[in-house]
Amino acid sequence: MSKKDPFFDRETQKYSNPIASREFILAHLETRGSPASRNQLISELQLKTEEEQEALRRRLIAMVRDGQLYENRRGAYGPISKMELISGHIIGHKDGFGFMSPEDGGEDLFVSPRQMRLVFSGDRVLARISTVDSRGRREAVIVEVLERRTTEVVGRFFCGSRSGLCASG
Repeated sequence: MSKKDPFFDRETQKYSNPIASREFILAHLETRGSPASRNQLISELQLKTEEEQEALRRRLIAMVRDGQLYENRRGAYGPISKMELISGHIIGHKDGFGFMSPEDGGEDLFVSPRQMRLVFSGDRVLARISTVDSRGRREAVIVEVLERRTTEVVGRFFCGSRSGLCASG
C-alpha cells in the first residue's frame, strides 16, 4: 500500500496487512475525475501482493454496500458524491406510488408506481433525479437497492395445467 495515505498509521493498527483507507480511496477517485476499475486502482495505488489486492476488493465491496461508492455496469467505481446520485429510504403509498426520503435531509422525491415495483417501503436505495413531473415534483429513478428492509414475502402460488399464478396475501 502507498504510504501517501494520510490514514496509513490508523490502518496499520487495525490490520496486520494495512490496506488503503476509505478516505484515501475516495480522495483518489475524486482527483482522478472518472470511475476506475479494480485493476486500474490496483495499478494506480501500486498494490503488488495478492493480499493487498484482495484487501482492496473487500474494501471496495464494503464501500459500495455502505453507499460511499457506486459500481457501474462496466465494473468501474466512482464516488457517489460525484455521480449525482442520492441515497435515501423509500416511503410507500397504498396507491402504488411512493417517495424517497434523502439521507442528506433534502426534499422528498416522487417515486412512480413503475419504480415502486423494484422496492418495498423502508428499503435504502441509490437514485438519480430524473425529471420534474406535471405537479412540479422531482422524480427519482432507482439505480440500486443498497439495503432491503423486507427479506420475506408471503403469498400463494397456484399451479394450472400449463402455467402458474402468484397471488399475495
